[in-house]
Amino acid sequence: MRQRVPRLIVALAAAISLGGCSPTSDASPGASGPAPTSTSPAATSTAAPGHTPVPGFADWQLINPQAVHVSVEGGALVIDLIGSVIWFNADKGVLFYRDVTGDFRATATVRTAKASDPSKPPGQDGTVQLAGLMARTEVPAENSVFIVSGSIGNSTGLETKTTESSRSIYIQRGLPTGGDAELRLCRIGSTFLLWWRHVDSDEDWTHMSTLDRKDMPPTLQVGANIYTDGVPDIVARFENLTIEPIPLGAGC
Repeated sequence: MRQRVPRLIVALAAAISLGGCSPTSDASPGASGPAPTSTSPAATSTAAPGHTPVPGFADWQLINPQAVHVSVEGGALVIDLIGSVIWFNADKGVLFYRDVTGDFRATATVRTAKASDPSKPPGQDGTVQLAGLMARTEVPAENSVFIVSGSIGNSTGLETKTTESSRSIYIQRGLPTGGDAELRLCRIGSTFLLWWRHVDSDEDWTHMSTLDRKDMPPTLQVGANIYTDGVPDIVARFENLTIEPIPLGAGC
């Protein structure tokens, strides 16, 4: 069993980009099948039970802090999962977030690996070991949308999930090149758009899912999530993590 040194260190300086972006690829359009800094107006965060403010960032919080080690290495946010927690139905995984109000675009390059052997992708052993971008509220029940990458069972891939009133529906897509991907989650009104592309590329974004969530309130918890349905063995590196407002009339 790997040895861990307890730590919770956060000193993240997230880049802000106000330039527009218009993804042009609609490959693999998604349907409802079976988450840095924001310049959007933000509501004041409150420390609800199970939420722990991150030292140094009074307006950032961490859901299920006992299940992770969080650090910043080389300018990237690194989340090492140490507890078995999952985002599914009413169950809660890990989310490192701040409150964001209105339309937004969240983007990050997410690199996932086995914590026990960083040279290998996570899982591929029948377990789900995933990390990515999430928007969430727990009013009146568990409600969220997200896009994640990593292990989707016996292979690496992507997953999008929508949870409404603690009932989850998801779709998956295999990525034979590994569990790394550049991910994007946008909100425009009641519409949530989920995109991905290969890391270290300037290719067009590929559309994966569009979700209509008229039930979601104006202010949401937005940030980086991670979870597993098995023994945790995943560390996720979030590079260039940004959350920015979308100007009126602009696209994702």
